[in-house]
Amino acid sequence: MAMQLPEETSEASPVLVSRQPVLDVRDRVVGYRLSYSLLSGGFPVMPTPEEAIAIVDDVLTVIDHDEQVLGNKAHLSFSREMLLRGELPEISPDQVLLRIRYEDAAMRPLIPVIERAARHGFELELDELPSSGADLGLLDYFSAVEIDVSRWAMRDAAGALERIQRARSIAVAAGVNTHAQRASARELGFEWFSGRFFATPNVLAGTPIPIGDLHTIVELYRMQRSDTTLEELVAVIEQEVGLGLRLLKYMNSAYFGFSGRVRSITQAATMLGTRGLSRWALIVAALSGSKPIPRELALTALTRARACELVGLDHEADIDSDELFTIGLLSTCDAVFGMPMAEVVKELPLTAEVIDALVDRAGPAGDILQSVISYEQGEFLAPTLRASLLANAAAYREALDWARRAIYGMA
Repeated sequence: MAMQLPEETSEASPVLVSRQPVLDVRDRVVGYRLSYSLLSGGFPVMPTPEEAIAIVDDVLTVIDHDEQVLGNKAHLSFSREMLLRGELPEISPDQVLLRIRYEDAAMRPLIPVIERAARHGFELELDELPSSGADLGLLDYFSAVEIDVSRWAMRDAAGALERIQRARSIAVAAGVNTHAQRASARELGFEWFSGRFFATPNVLAGTPIPIGDLHTIVELYRMQRSDTTLEELVAVIEQEVGLGLRLLKYMNSAYFGFSGRVRSITQAATMLGTRGLSRWALIVAALSGSKPIPRELALTALTRARACELVGLDHEADIDSDELFTIGLLSTCDAVFGMPMAEVVKELPLTAEVIDALVDRAGPAGDILQSVISYEQGEFLAPTLRASLLANAAAYREALDWARRAIYGMA
């Protein structure tokens, strides 16, 4: 489908869209929940059914072709108003999983539309299941059922899970904000998980802190903030043999597209300059250290880094763009190193302003970081987005596209 948003609508109502990963029991991404809205009068508003149909192609662009090939579907809300119209999205069923709220699915006049969607090959997910009194006879139409574990008692969830599993539906745990919640949900039998947990430190794993990786990040960060010579930077990178090899592999990837092979860090330095080399060395050190981190976590870190830098360009406070990039990049270091952020920052020579931004989301840089994270989570009404919603919308798309290309180069 190639439906175009009418010109006057696209100008008056920019599309706000972000995505949140859904992971399976092995921490593999199986899809993305899409949050979307229109911007009208400076405020996010839910699109009408007509507008939702018109913008669906635009909304789906946050999942690229390579991610679709991996089977990552768009988990897309299908509203009551759209169901009442009786129209199905004019998109291939293998691209999306349609999410329908329980209270809508329970309305008898809407059952024929749900049946037709299933017949057309759309996968359906039953969302916002009430913790008591639910008619689980509806499960015949749904391949997945969501339970918000932040609102349910685990004992009640266990009872519902038995019915869900008997119906051969996938049990989806939503609202999973910590690895402890995820572990409890997995033990009960949930198969898919969504929430903030994947970008938080997993203290349950008992992973030792990679001090060597942190030391390298310390040195590279210090050099970003000083008048470092190219020779000094090259020396630091070459001291960490693994970092140098990973950086050279990355620079010879399709992302950079250099005409000839880059054979040494010194050669890389002449191509990128001090600022460019220090930034890419910091990225490689933070995201591809001795213990590889999940692709989605690396993608989140890079997206935040670039988005913070871009949003900062429109911010009234004069904040160094390299500092904002670094703040965004380090905002997932607690998850990367498996330790609370307050402990991570003790190992880094950060300024008080950067520490406040990372630990407490305080100060101008902290406001920018919080706005980027709020937008990432689809919290378009968050107070920190009031003055920067449009800037964040544009920054998110550009940053996500840049981060994906960078990640493919690091693979």
